Amino acid sequence: MPESPTGFRYGGFRFDDDQSRWLHASSEAPSDVLGRPLRLATLNCLHDHRDAELLQHERRYEAILKELETLDADVIGLNEVTRKLLERVLREPWVRRSYTASAITKPEGSFGNLLLSKIPPVTIDYIEQPGDGRHSHVATLDLSIDGRQLKVAVCSTHLTAFPYLMESRRMAQLAHLTSALAAEGFDVACVMGDFNFHREAENASIPEGWAELPAVVSLGPTWDLSRNSMLPHYLPLRNIYNGFGLGERFGWPSPMRLDRVLGYGAGAVCDPGSARIFADQPVHERARGRPP
Repeated sequence: MPESPTGFRYGGFRFDDDQSRWLHASSEAPSDVLGRPLRLATLNCLHDHRDAELLQHERRYEAILKELETLDADVIGLNEVTRKLLERVLREPWVRRSYTASAITKPEGSFGNLLLSKIPPVTIDYIEQPGDGRHSHVATLDLSIDGRQLKVAVCSTHLTAFPYLMESRRMAQLAHLTSALAAEGFDVACVMGDFNFHREAENASIPEGWAELPAVVSLGPTWDLSRNSMLPHYLPLRNIYNGFGLGERFGWPSPMRLDRVLGYGAGAVCDPGSARIFADQPVHERARGRPP
């Protein structure tokens, strides 16, 4: 795999029906004519290394995959993907039929990002993330939109978690990522994923020239105890993410918009007025119909 300014570059993997296995995809993808806005989806899947009875991993993964299929997204970015989930995703007929896949294989007990692109990427890059050994994934797409040829980057990322103490690290990670993309000279770029911004004050970390998509902002928080009563249960000690139950009275940032979509030049390919939250419904029959 030849090196690029952003890391390691290749064309991802496509499933070959004749050989019944995933093979390296060509990095000679033709320009794709897009007759509508680019459709993106991002989700932190929540890893499966603990609390199986509480978190119902199998049921969650089944629900996630069903919903992802119905979204019919052009590019999907998934965070906290373990080997177990990766293998399950790559067995899905709709993934094998339509998507190029990219993931960094890591040892058992860890997790990473998975990028799926229905539009054949010209290249896929890995960008190393300072401070935690993770990598972001970037799909480069050549798109023809309204007669314009555009070099488009769609990046899936997952910044370091933890309130307050890791804000400077997240700022450095986002600065490194966006500057690497800028160095490639894309006409349009989107960065999506779990940014772990715990306070709205962290918006100051968004580099000049980049902005959140307004429709995504208007959706509000993706971590909200008033909507999801499971949140206090699946991390220890009714945890630091929830302020140990002390809440906003003591200045704790809850609810939080942990998941974000940033772009520059994004109005050229993304509908700025169209977005929705998905994968936010109960996955167990005992929970359906109950209040949050």
